[in-house]
Amino acid sequence: MILRLSSDFRRAMDLSLVLDQEGIAHDLRSVGEEQWALLVDDVDGERASVALAAFELENAPRVVAPEPVPVSDGVVAAALFALPIVVFHLWTGPESVNTWFVRGDADAAAIVRGEWWRSLTALTLHADAGHAAGNALIGAVFVGLLARRLGTGVALLLTVCAGALGTLATAFLVQRDFASVGASTAVFAALGALAVLPERRGRKLAAAVALLGFLGTGKRADLAGHLCGFLFGLLLGWIAGALADAKESVRRAAVQAACCAAAVAMPVVSWLRALR
Repeated sequence: MILRLSSDFRRAMDLSLVLDQEGIAHDLRSVGEEQWALLVDDVDGERASVALAAFELENAPRVVAPEPVPVSDGVVAAALFALPIVVFHLWTGPESVNTWFVRGDADAAAIVRGEWWRSLTALTLHADAGHAAGNALIGAVFVGLLARRLGTGVALLLTVCAGALGTLATAFLVQRDFASVGASTAVFAALGALAVLPERRGRKLAAAVALLGFLGTGKRADLAGHLCGFLFGLLLGWIAGALADAKESVRRAAVQAACCAAAVAMPVVSWLRALR
């Protein structure tokens, strides 16, 4: 019978030594990637269980929580998200019939026809100064918190990708007679990603849904875009959180730098395509 399964080889060896000291015949086997099974004969099962229970009571395994990314990562990510929004709005000006908005807004019919780049360019355009400032401020908070867990590059790339996917999904849902601008789809994507990070997931998800309802349902709000961004944030956040826990390489500087470069390049390339 399998007495214990462990993903910690040292812990499995400790349990094996306990059984050795008790004179209980057993076998320690690898049963998969980083999984070890402690097996004993059925007749020895009860005695072995008692011995291990006594050992575990006095020697509980240490649970090491993943170290948070330095606070500086959150500050850098927040700045890299917010500053381009403000600067680009100062460059383009408010919403009007000009090249930027004509070629870059999230026109649902145009996106469905194949103008995919609008799903990214629209995230960089804002109707007025208040619109830009609000998205920059709230987005900086969410992205900064996300970067504290995943790192600057991964947090930014996740936010941009989920925001773009949310805009694409919204276009295919409504298909015509609809156009939107603003980074709010990406902002709510970051919120969704925060909600599914492992620590206190249930409470955070409930709080995130409440914030989505409070912040994302105003009179002029793009309700479908906010919801789609939030849902894609949930999906990509869950994937990124799982990878960060399983693969230490995700936290490496080279990976973070590559993700950061990709997050910056995506809207730049999209604008180059839009203005061709």
